[in-house]
Amino acid sequence: MNNLKRTKKFTVGELLLSLALLSVLIALLIPIFSRARERATMKSTIADMKNWGEAIACYMADHSVAPTNPQGIINYKKSILKELSPYLNSISVFDWWGYPFRIWIGKGISQYGITTISDKDFIIASFGKYGIQDGWKYDPENPESGFFETKNRENFKKDIVLWNNKFIRCPK
Repeated sequence: MNNLKRTKKFTVGELLLSLALLSVLIALLIPIFSRARERATMKSTIADMKNWGEAIACYMADHSVAPTNPQGIINYKKSILKELSPYLNSISVFDWWGYPFRIWIGKGISQYGITTISDKDFIIASFGKYGIQDGWKYDPENPESGFFETKNRENFKKDIVLWNNKFIRCPK
C-alpha cells in the first residue's frame, strides 16, 4: 500500500537539466524570430512603397502631370499627401522601421546614380533599418546588382529603392 501512495518528484538535478535545456532552446530560437520580424518589417515597407508608386502613377495617368514635387523627406504637411490621398488606401509617410520615406519626382534629379529625364520620373526610397542612406549606385550594365538576400542580418540596413514603379534595390 505504501508503494501506491508514493509520487514521483523532480530531483534538483533534473530540474537544473530541464532549465538548461530550455535556456539553450530559447537561445537558438531568438535569432530565428528576430530575423522573421525583420523580414516582415522589410516586406511591409516594400508594400507601402508599392502603394506610393501606384498612387503616383495613377495620379499622373488621371492628371497628365506629376503631383507636387516633394524632393526628399515626406511629412504630413506636404501637399503631395492631399493630391494623392484619393489614390491611397492608407497614408504612411514612415517606413516600418519608423523613418520617413524619401520621394523625388521630376526631371534632373540625381539619386542612386540615376538622373531622371522626364517630369514624370520618380524615385521612392527607404533607408533601411537604421535610416541611413547606404551609398549604393545603380549600374545599368548590371541591373540585378541592387538585389540582395536577407539571410545576412547586415542586409536589413540596405536601402530599398523604387524607380518609376520598378524595384531596383530590394531583397530577391
